[in-house]
Order: sequence, then C-alpha cells, then structure tokens
Amino acid sequence: MPTVVKHTGKGGLLLLLLLCNWFNLTGNIPIPLENSTSLLLQELNSIFLSIVIEALPFVLVGIFVSAFIQTFVSPELIQKLIPRHRLWGIIVSSLLGLIFPLCECGMVPITRRLVAKGVPVSMAVSFMLAAPVINPLVGLSTYLAFNSSPYMAGYRLLGTFISTIVVAYLLGGNSRPDSVLSGIGHHSYCGHDHDQNCNHKHGLLAKLNAMSAHACEEFFDMGRFLLIGSFLAALCQGFIPRTALLAFGQDSFLSVLGMMSFAFVISVCSQADAFIAAPFLTSFTPGAVTAFLILGPMLDIKNTLMLFSGFKPWFVMKLILLIVCMVFAVSMSINIFPQVWTVIIGG
Repeated sequence: MPTVVKHTGKGGLLLLLLLCNWFNLTGNIPIPLENSTSLLLQELNSIFLSIVIEALPFVLVGIFVSAFIQTFVSPELIQKLIPRHRLWGIIVSSLLGLIFPLCECGMVPITRRLVAKGVPVSMAVSFMLAAPVINPLVGLSTYLAFNSSPYMAGYRLLGTFISTIVVAYLLGGNSRPDSVLSGIGHHSYCGHDHDQNCNHKHGLLAKLNAMSAHACEEFFDMGRFLLIGSFLAALCQGFIPRTALLAFGQDSFLSVLGMMSFAFVISVCSQADAFIAAPFLTSFTPGAVTAFLILGPMLDIKNTLMLFSGFKPWFVMKLILLIVCMVFAVSMSINIFPQVWTVIIGG
C-alpha cells in the first residue's frame, strides 16, 4: 500500500494536535494559577479555537478543490483556457471570485496547484489575492457591516482590484513552476518523481483514489501551518490590546500602518472581517479601515506560513513586500484624495 504522506509531516501534525489539546485543557490543569493568568489562558483558548473552527472548513474546501484540479484538470486544458495577453489574463483572474467565491483560508493550496499545472504565476496570484474579496458574499457582508457608510464597500472592492493587478503584474508572468514552488515533483503517495501529474492512473475510481491521496497529503502539509498560524494569532490577540491602536487612529500615516498590522495579526476570514472593522470607522481614518479590509484576506499569519510551506522563500518575501507596499499606497491615497475615490465609486 502506498504511503500517503511523509512520516515527518504526520509526526509534526500529531505534536501540534497534542499541543492544541493541552492548550484546550489549560483551565483544568491542577496547578494553582492567579485569576488573571487563568482568565488569560481561557481567552487565548477561546480565540485559538474560534480561529481554527472558522478557518478549517474553508481550508478543507481549498484542499479538495486543489486535489480535483490535480487529478481531473490537465495542463493542456489549462493552457487552452487561459488568456494569452498577460494583463488581460490578470484582470480576468482577479474577477473569477464572482464565479468562485472562495475564502482566503483555502487559496494557497489551490494557487500552488494552479502554478504546478502551468498557469502563469501572475494569473494564479491575482486569483489568490482577489477572489476572497471580489465576490458577492464578501461584497454583501461589507455593505451590511458599513450600512451607514456604504462607500466603504466600494473602497474595499476597488482597492483590492487595483492592488491585485499591480502586485500580480510586478510579481512576474511565466516563471517555471520549479522556480517558485518548493518541493515540486516529489510525492510520496506515488511511487516515483514526476511533474505533479498522476495521469498514469485511468478510470474514475482510480482518479477518485488519486484525488483522495492528493487531498490527504495536502491536509497534512497545510494543517500544521494552519494550527501554528492560529496559535500565533491567538497569542498576538491576547497580548496586544486593541486600545493601543486608538492612540494614533486619526493620524493619516500611522493609522494605516496600525490597521494593516492588526489585520495581519487577527487572521479573520474575509466573510466576517468587515463586522470587526466597522466599529473602528469612528476612531480611524477611512483609509486605515480600508487597509484592514484589503490586507487581511491577502496576508495574515496563517496564510503567510502556508505560503512559505508551498513556495520558495524569495518568492514569498517578494510577494509580501509588494502586497504591503501596494495596500499602503492605495489606503494612503484614500486618506489624501477622498474626493477622487468618492467620484470613482459613485458615492
């Protein structure tokens, strides 16, 4: 019987699950703790579990979509479907969320699989960055969360669209998969090395078995980073008071940096982050709140760890730098030229 995943991956995930179990039972440890410490541990426990429970379903969806692409979608088919013009391809990819409304928690495995199948890096990245925001569900939730300031939904959608196109275009176009992906071509559930293509299997049942094997490996690969990222996000939320952000909420420059940092740390899915951001609009500049709404779905703790697990470090660092710079520039332009943005979105 073929080995589904590497033993090191299984062992790493098992240790993390044991850590999570200890973390979940800290309230029952027979060690005398001060009330403040006990309350802090309970709060960290609640935050950690809420992040994992919220993200896990979307990660599983992303993993199975990735496995489906790997098993049933051939590189030849992808090459026929993708636009030949680079900029047009980036624009089309940025709008695919209108058809496939996916959460950012499951986008990394899908993006990695698309690149491995031959989709240009710029198009795969534009889909990864834009789809979690530019989709009907997130658009509606943002509009409802900011019902007294409906222009915020326009800021978010347009800001994400602009940021995605610029980042994807600057990142590069047709890089080879082995130049940006880490660990490409080595799959322990197949008996040999190959270019991430198991087309030697024929028949529906064999393909479904192969899809299950791909999904299983992807789960062990991504699951550990989801848990680590969620754990770090819980620690940050527990020890960094939100009131610290309010000290510079009306500063055009610092407020944007503060809310970008907050978005990276809090690691909330794009369907719910608007309801967290809405109360800050009374204390922060519109550009700062927009920065939170744009950056969070593109970059947070758990997604960053997943990116480093699936892509080369230099590629991830370049991607992070471009995202941060572009989101900051877009958000600052909202603070500096609010009238221009109001005219553009028709507010």
